[in-house]
Amino acid sequence: MGSLTPLALGLALAGMAAGAAGAGTGTAPADIGDDWPVSTLAAEGLDPGPVAALLERIDDGGYTGIDSFTLARHGKLLVDRYYGDFTPERLHETRSAFKSITGLLAGIAIDEGFLRLEDPVLPLIARFHTPADAADKQAITVRDLLQMSSGFDCAEMPGREPFREAKINKSADILAGHFGLPMTDTPGTRWRYCSSNTYLLGIALKSALIGHLHFSMQAYLDKRLFWPLGIIAYRPGGYGSTHLAMHGGARMRPRDLAKIGQLLVAGGRWRDRQVVPAAWIAAILVDGVETDWSWTRTLVDGPAFRRPSRYQYQWFQTDLPVGGRDVRLVHGWGNGGQFVVAVPAYELVVVTTGSNFGFRKLGKQKQIFDMLYRYVLPAVR
Repeated sequence: MGSLTPLALGLALAGMAAGAAGAGTGTAPADIGDDWPVSTLAAEGLDPGPVAALLERIDDGGYTGIDSFTLARHGKLLVDRYYGDFTPERLHETRSAFKSITGLLAGIAIDEGFLRLEDPVLPLIARFHTPADAADKQAITVRDLLQMSSGFDCAEMPGREPFREAKINKSADILAGHFGLPMTDTPGTRWRYCSSNTYLLGIALKSALIGHLHFSMQAYLDKRLFWPLGIIAYRPGGYGSTHLAMHGGARMRPRDLAKIGQLLVAGGRWRDRQVVPAAWIAAILVDGVETDWSWTRTLVDGPAFRRPSRYQYQWFQTDLPVGGRDVRLVHGWGNGGQFVVAVPAYELVVVTTGSNFGFRKLGKQKQIFDMLYRYVLPAVR
């Protein structure tokens, strides 16, 4: 279990035993002592009928490759279902959904004065890597990394290219591989989804923390974000290597991912504690940069579903037309179908994990938008 403390390890092992007995596999969420208040669909203003129909469709194989489905509203857990060998306590891959967590951590660091949006990245990267020639990268800022607008010649959304991450992961010096990407755009002018942006954002944050005598990135992640949420059982990406992989690779519990989503619908608060600055959450919710990617293009035939999503500080923004109005979804995505979806207008959070890995299964990864459109959002009273 990698980074788990003795306390976390004990809780995780206890949870595995409970999971083996079938805990959490029904509609009513199991109480696993993770500080999630539990309620019912009806009590929180959701029609149980459509949600029951959704769960039946998953059970019957109408949606495939789903490993978990978690639903919360008004800060209360309403549905927490697991499939196959997965249980409430089993850690699941998050893939690039962790990028959105890195975006929140960056906001905390900016609020505390460790980083600024307009800070140039090169001096921060230079603490760990000095490129032979980076004249074309001097203008890249922290904001550019957050917005996926660094200018790197890299485009990793399905169907786009060049895809750089796989080759970089095999290189002898991963940091040099990420920062050494060629440039194709002026920084700050064009959105191109590229994991190197978030990886380098993590490096920049680590460098800033060292400069302020905070020597451990993981300690900062734990103390400022995860521990206040009661998240102790997880494994970070890149654990044991020189730098944590803040762009992906972590393993977490779906219920903990739902806490991340809850921060977006509660102004950065968890229970009675302000975890992420309210101003940073508000900044994430305003219209982000335009992208060339639509998450709903194949959902229903019509121009309203072909609109591209926006992107703001490591979170996608997708407007979904439901009941004659647009409903804004703010979501993180990871390959395989790892989604953290916040619906601020409805104080609603939905998390799915899945095993639909690879771009050939992208349609299966997008199933969550069909779930939201046909079942979950129409159930809101």
